[in-house]
Amino acid sequence: MTQEGPTAQAVAAAVCANKALAEPPQRSQLLRLLRSFVEPNEDPNRSANFRAASRDPVAPFADLLLHPSVQGDAVAVLLLLKVLKILSRKADNRAVVGPDGIRAVLVNLAPPLNPQVAAEGANALLNICYEPQNVGLLLQTRGVEQLVEFLQAEGSQLLQANAAGAIQSICYQPAGRRAVREHEGIQSLLPLLSMRDAPNVVSRAVGAIHNLSSDAASIPLIRKYAGIPRLVELLGHANVGVAGSAAGALQNVSRELTSRVVIRDLDAVPPLATLLSCQDVHAQVCSAGALLNIMGPDMEDGEYGAGNTKRALGAVMSLILAASIVHEGVFERRPDLC
Repeated sequence: MTQEGPTAQAVAAAVCANKALAEPPQRSQLLRLLRSFVEPNEDPNRSANFRAASRDPVAPFADLLLHPSVQGDAVAVLLLLKVLKILSRKADNRAVVGPDGIRAVLVNLAPPLNPQVAAEGANALLNICYEPQNVGLLLQTRGVEQLVEFLQAEGSQLLQANAAGAIQSICYQPAGRRAVREHEGIQSLLPLLSMRDAPNVVSRAVGAIHNLSSDAASIPLIRKYAGIPRLVELLGHANVGVAGSAAGALQNVSRELTSRVVIRDLDAVPPLATLLSCQDVHAQVCSAGALLNIMGPDMEDGEYGAGNTKRALGAVMSLILAASIVHEGVFERRPDLC
C-alpha cells in the first residue's frame, strides 16, 4: 500500500505562509514537512506525485535553496534537492524551473556540503535537463564544468554515477554534447567504463559516451583516449543495455576510417553479431548499424559486383530485426528519470 503524504501544493503553501521556517529556530519543523513529502515520493514507481497530472509549485522550493541560512544546513539542502528531483520528473514542472531553479541547484554544488548533496544535485539536474530549454539555461552557467569535476570523485561511486547520468541527459542535445566535449568530459568519462565493481557508474557513463559519439568532433577524442577498446570490451557485458549503448557508440565512432580500422583490429565483429540475436531491440539495431559501418565499406567491390555484397548484408540484418521492430518501436534513449 502506498503512503501518499502531503501534496507538493500543501507543502509549498505551508512554506509560503510561514517564512520563519527557513530560519534555525523553526528549521526542525521545515525538515519534518519536507520529509513528509519526500519519503513517500522518492521512489518514482510508488510516487503519488508522479502519478498526478497536475503542475506543482517549484519556485517556493528553489527560493529556499537560495536562502543563505538554509544553504549551510546539509540536511535541509539534501531534502530540498530531493524535492526538486521529484517535481522535475513531470514535464509541466520542468517547463517552469527556469534560470532561478537551475541556479538554486548549482549554488549548492559549488562546493557541495558533502558528496551526498552533490549526488542529489546531479540527480535533480538529470531530470531538469530532459527539457531542451533547461539544457540551454544550464550551458550559460558553470554547471557542465561542475558535473565533469564530479566524475573524478573517486571516493563516491554514487556521485560519479549521478554526474554521468546528468551528463547523459545534457548530451541528448547537440549543444550539450559540444559543451561536454569542450570541458573535457570525454577524458573523464572514458575511465569510468572500466569500473567493473560499479555497474551503475558503467551504465551511466557508456550512455553518455553513446550520446557524445554522435558529435563528429568527439570521435577522434574517443579514439585518442582509448575509448574504443573499452567499448569493445563492454559488448559482452551482462547488462544488455550497457552492451547496446557500447554498440551504439561503436556504430557512431565507426563513421571515421581510422576508428573503423581500430574496431576491426580489436575483433569487434563477433560480439556485435552475437547482439543481433539478443532480446533488446535497441541493442540489435545498434549492433546491426555498427556491423554495416565496419564491414560495409570493404564490400563495395565484392565478389558479386560493386555494392551487391554490402546490400546483401544489409538485407539480412533487416530481416533479422524486422520481426522485433514490428512489435517494439525503436527510440533513441535518454537516461531513466530518477
